[in-house]
Parts: sequence; structure tokens; C-alpha cells
Amino acid sequence: MRRLFATLLLTVSSFYLYSQSSMGVTGLLNSPSAVMADDGTVKIGGNFLNTKMTPDTWDYNTFNFFLNVTFLPFMEAAITNTAFDLYNEGKFTNVDRAICVRFRILKERRYTPSIVIGSNDVITTTNVSSGINLGNNSGNKYFGTHYLALSKHINITGNTLGFHAAYNIISSKKQSLESPLSGGVTFSPSFFKKLNLIAEYDTRNINLGGNLLIFNHIYIQMFVMDFKYLSFGAQVQFTIL
Repeated sequence: MRRLFATLLLTVSSFYLYSQSSMGVTGLLNSPSAVMADDGTVKIGGNFLNTKMTPDTWDYNTFNFFLNVTFLPFMEAAITNTAFDLYNEGKFTNVDRAICVRFRILKERRYTPSIVIGSNDVITTTNVSSGINLGNNSGNKYFGTHYLALSKHINITGNTLGFHAAYNIISSKKQSLESPLSGGVTFSPSFFKKLNLIAEYDTRNINLGGNLLIFNHIYIQMFVMDFKYLSFGAQVQFTIL
């Protein structure tokens, strides 16, 4: 009976632990996590991105918008469009499309963490006849990374504390990492489960922020990168099953 109660409590709490990462996939703020949305979850939203949030080749603030679907209990996919100035005219002239996928290989249990493998900007188009590129030698792939992420949550008198870590591998020549390791801590207080506070290291900077669930379907996220640069976003979330 005690184990059943603990399982139910973790299930209810996890509803408020989804985070809207800057890439439009479930994660922390700018770092991956192994948290996975429920099967059939659809997310539609966007983010304002400070120039420090974008790859090294970008030198201006921008925004993105995305569609994210959890097709199966263990698979999530998203397409994210990021506005950019293709011709250096001082205005947005195009969007960069990035396809992101995540696969959960281990679900979180009482004593074990969840484990997810994923890839951001996994496919890009090129000008060559093949049209599709999975490597890093051509095409855009501004946000190209592969990662392995782990997440574990602990319930402390009704407060939910989450620990997250990831190992990241660059798959793009347009950005760099200072460290392959990233991760962070999440906290959802017992008196307000709809609030999720986040502190993370994203391989280059320490970021602080959080997200808030309102009207049971809308997430609002705001965070400060390196204690200086503000970014924020919002998404509508619902299930189709």
C-alpha cells in the first residue's frame, strides 16, 4: 500500500514537471533532461531567444516556434523553426528548420533514473542532389547536438526535487561546447505544484529560471542566462489520446 501511494504521488507530481526547453523539446532551460511527456501529448509554442542563446554564427536576438508530439510513451519528436536574417539585411528573411527526436530507453522507477537519448537538428537539407544530410560537413544544422540524459526525482514532504544530467556531443560545425557535460536541479514546491524552478549548467553558462502552468494547458517559461541575458517562451499543451 505504501509503495502504491508513492507511485501515485510521483505520477501526479510529474504532471507539473514538464519543462519547455529553448529548442521546443521537453528538457530543462537550455540543457536536455530525461523527463518525457505522456503518450499523445502535443505542444505548440515559441520562445524569444537572446543572442547568447543562439549558435556562435548568430549575432542578434531572435525567436522560434515549434510543434512537438509524443508519438509513443518512449518517443518524442519536434520541428522547430528559428527566424534568422539570411541576407544580413537587418531583418528576418527566413527560418531555420530543425527536427529533434528523443527516445526513452529506461523509465524512472523508485530507485533508478529515467534515461533518454536524443538529437537536436538531426536532419538538414543541402544544395547537393542527395538533399538530406545527417552529418556535420554541409547544410545548416545550427543546433546539431546528440545527447544522453538522466533524470531522477525525489519527493520530500510533498516537495518534488529533480536531478538531471546529460552528456552532449556536437554534430554541427557552427557551434561549440566548453564541456560535454550539462545538467541541473528542478524544484516544485508542495504548496504550488504548477510552479517548476530550474537551475542548470548548459555546457557553457549557468542559467536560472522556471516555468508556470496556467489553465492546465499553458506553460509560461522565463530564464536568465549567465545571470545577464533574458529569454522567455510559452506553449500550449494538450493530449490527443
